[in-house]
Amino acid sequence: MKGLADAEIYEQELNYWPYKTSLRKVIASICKHAPRNGTVLDLMCGPGYLLKEIAKKRKDLMLKGVDIDNRYIAYAKKRYPSINFEKGDVLKWKSKELFDVVVCTGSLHHIPYALQEKAVKRMADLTKQEGLTVLSDCHVDDYSNELQRKLAAAKLGYEYLKETLKNKAPQPAIESTIDILWNDVLMHEFKTSFKKRLSVYKKYFKGVQTFKTWPNFKSEYGDYVSFCTKRQLP
Repeated sequence: MKGLADAEIYEQELNYWPYKTSLRKVIASICKHAPRNGTVLDLMCGPGYLLKEIAKKRKDLMLKGVDIDNRYIAYAKKRYPSINFEKGDVLKWKSKELFDVVVCTGSLHHIPYALQEKAVKRMADLTKQEGLTVLSDCHVDDYSNELQRKLAAAKLGYEYLKETLKNKAPQPAIESTIDILWNDVLMHEFKTSFKKRLSVYKKYFKGVQTFKTWPNFKSEYGDYVSFCTKRQLP
């Protein structure tokens, strides 16, 4: 397994990946809709980029980031000391309080397929009844067998690499982007289709509103952002 990039390289990659469009949408939506003096939980927060950007725009919010990777938590604590970060496993981490906003960006595919639904349920359980859960990830074309899954993963990885090269990424970011294809095809990471993921969202949320942020032509694969509530959306 190639593994996840170091924290500094990971933050650098976000400037060149198509996924940066999803992150901008998530940040803007949370900053617009989070209640005054509200609480925001970022599960699988990585090196803290998302919360850092939210903190710039909404200084009133109480922000908390949780990630299982010691490297990322150490980096985030040092780089963004005004934000509360702690180590924790999304499948086991517990909180005495519920949150106005729970967010998970580009991370659910790190969890094995059999446990992804459990992770989504945990996020729903940690969100207040009137709160908002924001889930975004990168998805492959739908598939019905292992060969189709591998081909779909290879296709997504190739398209991501092309976009990263077009954006003139430096070599460390390019090398890490190549690892996406390696990890997905060999099932060290676990990207699924949005069709399969949506069926899970609808089990735990009454309202689900989804936007596709990349690519903009009609295709199944790509980056999606879903805004989920425990009540029906208007």
